[in-house]
Amino acid sequence: MRRVLFAERISDDKNERSDSIESQHDKLSRRAETEGVTVVGTAVDLSVSGDVDPFQRKELGPWLSEENLSKWDELWVSTQDRLSRDDIHFLRFVFWAIEHNKTVMVLDDPGFNEQMHSRTGRLLLHAKGLGPAMELDRIKSRTKDSHERRRFTTRWTGGIPPFGYRPVKRYVEGKTATYLEQDPDMVKVLHEMRRQILDGQSFFAVAKYLNEKGEYTARDRARLRRGKPVHRRGAAEGVPERWGETTVKALLTDPALLGYKKHQGKVLYDSQEQPIRLADPIFTDGEWSTLQAAVEARTKTKVRRVNRTAPLYGVVFCGTCGSKATQSARKYKDTEYRYYVCAAWPKEDRCRGVRVRAEEVEEWLELEFLQRYAHEKVTEKVWVPGTDNTKELEVVRKRISRLRNLYVDGEFDDNPKEYKDRMHALRTREAELAAEPVVEGHWAEKDTGQTFLELWGTLDLEGQRKQLIKSGYRVEIGRKTFNISPEPLTWPERKAQFERLGLVPTKNGRWVRPEEIKE
Repeated sequence: MRRVLFAERISDDKNERSDSIESQHDKLSRRAETEGVTVVGTAVDLSVSGDVDPFQRKELGPWLSEENLSKWDELWVSTQDRLSRDDIHFLRFVFWAIEHNKTVMVLDDPGFNEQMHSRTGRLLLHAKGLGPAMELDRIKSRTKDSHERRRFTTRWTGGIPPFGYRPVKRYVEGKTATYLEQDPDMVKVLHEMRRQILDGQSFFAVAKYLNEKGEYTARDRARLRRGKPVHRRGAAEGVPERWGETTVKALLTDPALLGYKKHQGKVLYDSQEQPIRLADPIFTDGEWSTLQAAVEARTKTKVRRVNRTAPLYGVVFCGTCGSKATQSARKYKDTEYRYYVCAAWPKEDRCRGVRVRAEEVEEWLELEFLQRYAHEKVTEKVWVPGTDNTKELEVVRKRISRLRNLYVDGEFDDNPKEYKDRMHALRTREAELAAEPVVEGHWAEKDTGQTFLELWGTLDLEGQRKQLIKSGYRVEIGRKTFNISPEPLTWPERKAQFERLGLVPTKNGRWVRPEEIKE
């Protein structure tokens, strides 16, 4: 009994005129019924270019491996280019089939297998292999030319859209073209990522949040739009890609979020030397400036952010060696006792016995914080954008120099007006930037309308820990003792603080706002 393997392939390339997978399979099946063979399998390679080596194809490749060679005798394809459009790959496969005594049937070329076994026939096959190869070159050339023509337009030329955007078909000037538009779901994700970074979260923490929420990456979302399963490299289909801190940082600093068009990682500019914008920006100029400032600050800091830590991690330190203290718990007769201990012991033998009860430290520190700040107003940092155009001015001057070199090399001999227009636009922009004063962007404090006493009750343990770090508190522990800094306010200092805040004393010794005193 003849054992036959079907090989079917179709490319994503719209310029490749080929049979559909359904058509290929129908032709092969009808021929198999006619000849009464046994079909042992079908290797269907969807969206696989004709220049991919048959041995590297996801579906066909395994059938050509040593462990599967004994499972089939003949390989059938509807047309020769379903094997390969690359002449080198094609001939390599032909000689491999001869070496392993395999029959190859091409439905529209009945003499194909016989030609494989004669020198004259192989010469003809070589010539036949050149035809699809030349057609593949023409396809690539047309695709490249098409991309070149559309590169400096607002159309989307293909590929995976930046996170935050999705492709959409529009009918413009009598033709259907692809453009980008914002994806509301991804826009929400990006604004949440920005909020977390501004709140002091690390890139790792943001990536962890995205993974726990099950947010798909741009690549996985593109797969889903094409009806394909998500896929992480090295894992099975259906397993989504993971977010990482590098991915998060790269995304939040990508100018593509402003809707700019990029090529080979660089923003493209039009003839007026303005960035080409494909779609509306995800962030306003102010939101983008604050995000970049926060990202830069997050990149420079050496402080390690941690999640689910001890309530006072980063606040409590060893008074002997200065190392951060960690939390230690012991259970005795169904009661758990928590301590803050020096994290350097036993490496630092001198720190043996440096520990205090965790509850004592936490209660005293909370009391001290609220006594000092309870009636103070809570402020939040807001970014005041600067007008430092030094970097942009440098870029513009480099582009002026590059444009001048292109002119000298004769690039504008056929169109001198374009050179003059582009140079005029650059010179105008250079003058505008040079005339603007340099004012550095900076953070400013904005009143939230809330006191620290009101805020404290809304914070969880992690939020309270971060607030204590932000307020500059530090606890140094010793052997069953601890010191808090800054030191508690003296009564004269506290009284002066109350008076500065407009508080007045009551008969029972409390200090309150005048409107809170009952008649």
